[in-house]
Amino acid sequence: MNLRINVAEEMRQFEQAQQHYQQALQIYVEFGDRFSQAHTYGQLGLLAEAEGNPAEARTYLQQALEIFVEFLR
Repeated sequence: MNLRINVAEEMRQFEQAQQHYQQALQIYVEFGDRFSQAHTYGQLGLLAEAEGNPAEARTYLQQALEIFVEFLR
C-alpha cells in the first residue's frame, strides 16, 4: 500500500493518496497498531498541508502528536 500512496503523492493525486492513507488507518485501528496510526495521521497532516488545508493539517498532526506522546510515558 505504501508504494501506491507514494506514487499518488508524487503524481499530486492527493485525493487518491488520502483514500489510501484512510484505508491504512482503518487497518491499523483494527489491529491496535498505535505507532502506525500516529505515523499515518502525520502523513495525512503533511498531505493536507501540501493541498493547502492548514486547519485540516493541524488536526491530523495534533492526533499524531497525541499518540506519539503516549509512547513517551
